[in-house]
Amino acid sequence: MTDLDDEQRVLIPNPLRELTLHCIYKGIQLGSTIAVLAATPYQLYKSRKTLSFRPIISRIGTATIYGAATGAVLSVAMMHAILYKQQYNEYKIWDRSYRLRYSDSQNRVDRFTLSSSIVGGLAGLIIGLPSKLSPISACKGALISIPFGILAHLAIKPVQKPSVKTIEK
Repeated sequence: MTDLDDEQRVLIPNPLRELTLHCIYKGIQLGSTIAVLAATPYQLYKSRKTLSFRPIISRIGTATIYGAATGAVLSVAMMHAILYKQQYNEYKIWDRSYRLRYSDSQNRVDRFTLSSSIVGGLAGLIIGLPSKLSPISACKGALISIPFGILAHLAIKPVQKPSVKTIEK
């Protein structure tokens, strides 16, 4: 099944763009999570004599910026390598984009990480990671908080939709 009919094309008009954006977003999530997990113990060890909250968090935030950028670039490169291996099969690209768009779990983790990023960005802006009211502060705070959004997604059970029971006569 390689040809898509017009009804299917209407559902997702630009599947490659949607798949690329998904890979960028997941690369940012993965890169910042790995950076937080790797940089936090190192920064705590490095600053063990003078524990100062703001410089430690600022350096972890800098690591998350590099981690997120690296994760985004590598995830898009891996996506194109896989698509090249599959000879850019139009149906497979569309099918994957369709499944990603309508996946409850994917949408839920994206909502959790977006919410935590907004809160973290505001906190970083207020705390002032390199300096107060700096866009870099908001970026560092947002990227540092992504792993907490993923943890919240894993810790909180999804609300089950009530099933509709039909009454048979």
